[in-house]
Amino acid sequence: MYTIHFSVIFKHINPLLSGLIITAEISVLTMICATFLGVLLAIVRMSGNRLVYGLSIAYIEFMRNIPLIVLLYIVYYGVPSLIRGFILTPFVAGLIAMTLNSSAYEAEIIRGGLLGIKRNEVESALSLGLTSMQVFLHITIPHALRLMWDALGNQFIGIILGSSVVSIITLNELTYEALGIGSSTSRHFEVFILLLGIYVLLSVVLSSIFRYVKLVFLPPRKL
Repeated sequence: MYTIHFSVIFKHINPLLSGLIITAEISVLTMICATFLGVLLAIVRMSGNRLVYGLSIAYIEFMRNIPLIVLLYIVYYGVPSLIRGFILTPFVAGLIAMTLNSSAYEAEIIRGGLLGIKRNEVESALSLGLTSMQVFLHITIPHALRLMWDALGNQFIGIILGSSVVSIITLNELTYEALGIGSSTSRHFEVFILLLGIYVLLSVVLSSIFRYVKLVFLPPRKL
């Protein structure tokens, strides 16, 4: 009869905390890089140039139809095998793969937010004497953020949950540390129940933070 003992796992809490820090670091950097690349892709996709439009569509559809784990293998194992002497650390390879994957989704989120801005709102602001920069800062950005904020929040949570895949290339993030603890203690059930609780807690806390920011800083406009 298997007896559950969480006390054994709590003795190894420090590696989990270290892994949590790595998870946070790679997730935040991925979100920043993917958002920057997503903005560029969204702008390019909305351009009138057929070539860059076609390339952006191809990139977005390609990245959205590749499993993250396959992309990770290509970046970490495939690219260095083609270029002699070129080596990527697990952190950098994970960051690149996650950024490429997430940017395709964020490009569509951002494009949807930009398309949600009504042209007559911009024209009305310009007619009132606002400069293009003022319109961009006070109308375009707040309105677009309001439209895309929930989706960006969900995407960030998805990045954190998806970062567990990077454990397969030995990045010592949260899931990798949990695997190590499970192997050394033979308490796989307890450690993965604890891991499950950590991921759920992270998701709930981040969802609450995003909702609070939207409520306080991006309230609905009064008609």
